[in-house]
Amino acid sequence: MSDKVTYTQIQNYLKENPGDLERLVLEAIPETKGAVSLAGHKLQLVSEKLALAEQQIHEFIDVSTQNQTLFQLCHQLVQQLQKPQSIQAATARLGEILKATLDTRDYHLFIFQDKAEPDCTATSFVSQANFQTAVGGLFNPDKPILGVVRAEESKCLFPDLDHDISSCAIIPLVSEDLVGALTIGSQDSNGFHRDQDTLFIQFIGDFLAGLIKHRFLIDDPKQGD
Repeated sequence: MSDKVTYTQIQNYLKENPGDLERLVLEAIPETKGAVSLAGHKLQLVSEKLALAEQQIHEFIDVSTQNQTLFQLCHQLVQQLQKPQSIQAATARLGEILKATLDTRDYHLFIFQDKAEPDCTATSFVSQANFQTAVGGLFNPDKPILGVVRAEESKCLFPDLDHDISSCAIIPLVSEDLVGALTIGSQDSNGFHRDQDTLFIQFIGDFLAGLIKHRFLIDDPKQGD
């Protein structure tokens, strides 16, 4: 007589002893605190998948909301700054916009032109060479730089302020040519950091560059070459 167990015998055994099947499956599942049933384990897996899906949905909604808010802010910026106005009025309005959007009034606009200088708050007319000499490696003409600044650097980047800045964004203003730089500061060392999204401040920089290029520069920088 053969000692081999046939498939039919196994099938009949499991029909008569259904609890043994669950026990065998549970033995193949990593142990957790307390005894759990196979149904409970499946429910846990389903719950984890639902939680992950819910998290992804919330993240998608958050991103969509942020994008909508960003679009509205950009639209307001264009509407408010494109109106004919003096450089003094434009920089004052810029301060209001930065307060409403980034919760700061600490900023300075550097226009790369070392000719006649109107008396403007938070604005300096300076040559590009002098600016880059003063700030050194803090300025990159190709992209915004965000991060912590020292007290002596703060004084160069925000010459009108009577308090130090702990972190800032330094934004090149490019409209065909490099026409200036905008610095936005925070007294919080984490206010601006290198991992921060720069889409909105880059938009501010691009728009200001066009405004300066076509409205506020006395002469095209290339005309003096």
